[in-house]
Amino acid sequence: SNNKLALWIVYYCGPPPDLQFAYPNSKLNNKDFKTGTTLKYTCLPGYSRISSSSVTCNDRGSWDYRVFCAKKQCRNLGDLLNGKVEVKTDFLFGSSVEFSCSEGYILVGSATSHCEIQDKGVDWSDPLPQCIIVKCEPPPTISNGRHNGGDEDFYTYGSSVTYSCDPDFSMLGKASISCRVENKTVGVWSPSPPSCKIPNGNILSEFRSIYHYEDSVLFSCKKGYILNGSNLIHCGADDEWHPSPPTCELSEYFTSEDHISYTCDGGYNPVSPDGTSKQCAQKYVSLTVTCLKPEVENGKLSVDKEKYVASENVTVQCNPGFSLVGPQSITCSENTTWHPTVPTCHWYEWVIFMDCEQVLTGRKLMQCLLSLEDVKMALEVYKLPLEIEGLDVEKIEKE
Repeated sequence: SNNKLALWIVYYCGPPPDLQFAYPNSKLNNKDFKTGTTLKYTCLPGYSRISSSSVTCNDRGSWDYRVFCAKKQCRNLGDLLNGKVEVKTDFLFGSSVEFSCSEGYILVGSATSHCEIQDKGVDWSDPLPQCIIVKCEPPPTISNGRHNGGDEDFYTYGSSVTYSCDPDFSMLGKASISCRVENKTVGVWSPSPPSCKIPNGNILSEFRSIYHYEDSVLFSCKKGYILNGSNLIHCGADDEWHPSPPTCELSEYFTSEDHISYTCDGGYNPVSPDGTSKQCAQKYVSLTVTCLKPEVENGKLSVDKEKYVASENVTVQCNPGFSLVGPQSITCSENTTWHPTVPTCHWYEWVIFMDCEQVLTGRKLMQCLLSLEDVKMALEVYKLPLEIEGLDVEKIEKE
């Protein structure tokens, strides 16, 4: 018979795929689906449909589909005045951006924002922040001194003021301070303002940044100095000190067991190793630094004597047939040694071969030499034995 039997094989697919961007339109109770079954899907919030949102069971027992939902995009936030917006990836749903301010500005608002679901669409979780210039309180006032700033209620980032001390007071610290930002949140003055004190003196009473009417200060001088004026002064109603602040002047006299340290001029060494005397009336003696005569065998010195003083320079010259190895000029240093190291004079032929292989044939020897003068000297050295050999031959022939 010509009749043919058609054989149809029906395949089944398992549960439909669990998609990250969509879900099935209806609740599915079946676990197996026949070939050709098509299921409809709906895009999840934050996504929008871009093509047919369906999946189909194919004749191989698997589900066919293309990505049919795409992430929605948040609006462009724009530029941040006196700052910048750092986009991590893009403006799509789930992305984030970071905000930062320029130097000298403080960020007011959130430092980050996320593209999230809002109503039926997507938008940023936080708006653009603000970058506000750093402000500092007026600079601190100091006792016995003042700054050159005005009466402003605040100072902006980068502003600076300079302090000065009242007469007879010395400044401790840096004269100028600037408005800076600390921890990216607050304006501060940096460095700390200086203080004005009596040179070589101490304040025995409580030290304060500001003194008020009828406040008093008790002074003393450091050891070796004498107080000139009253050791107790008061703040008057005129905002001036009464009497005027004292000064501490170097004493011309020394008391028992005083110690004096001293230093020597260049080229001299102290007698005592630690540089300190034990008696205040002791006289000091400075010893001149000297270097012993440098010993240079087969050579001579430009200045020949037994001792040389610090900083004195000597030039070394070798005898004929000898060559200098080391510096030609040396100097007596303050530690009684010659600097650089004293050179030596060596037989010329030894010098020639000191830094290269001992080759004795003419062409190789001249290749080893460093300069025309070396070549000339080498030829003179080797010429002499040849002349002697010639004289010996001539003598034998005459006999």
